[in-house]
Parts: sequence; structure tokens; C-alpha cells
Amino acid sequence: MRTIELAQSTLSMTELLELAEQDTLILRKPDGTEFVLSAVDDFASEVEALSQNQEFMEFLAERSRSTKRVSLEEARKRLSI
Repeated sequence: MRTIELAQSTLSMTELLELAEQDTLILRKPDGTEFVLSAVDDFASEVEALSQNQEFMEFLAERSRSTKRVSLEEARKRLSI
């Protein structure tokens, strides 16, 4: 992760994007406000979309409350592997 001080930088947007292809950037404004510039891959996009899906988040919350577990041995037996 690399921090770019925007007040001191002469990099163009294209140059910043090229840098972000290689490493996540933190862009810092003179007032200290920070932004993240990072390449997005399919997995990251899917994670973001799912985190905004209320129904899916409720499903995960419900699953995490469940105390029912299946051992690896039992799963193999059920799947005949």
C-alpha cells in the first residue's frame, strides 16, 4: 500500500490508475481526508455486491447463529467419498 500526498503530487489520473494496477493507493488530500484507489477484480466486486444485499446478510447472520455442525467424517460419509 502506498500513500500519495495529493498536495505534493504532479501525477495525472492516468498515472494514478496505472500505479493502482500494481498496488493499492491511499490518496490523501491536504485536509487529511483519505481515499483508497485499488484495482477491482471480479471477487472484490461480488463481495461488495453481496455485502449490500440485505437478504443475503440476514441469511449469513442466521447461519452464524446455528449450533448444528457436521464433522468432516460425517460429511464424507453422507457424500460417499
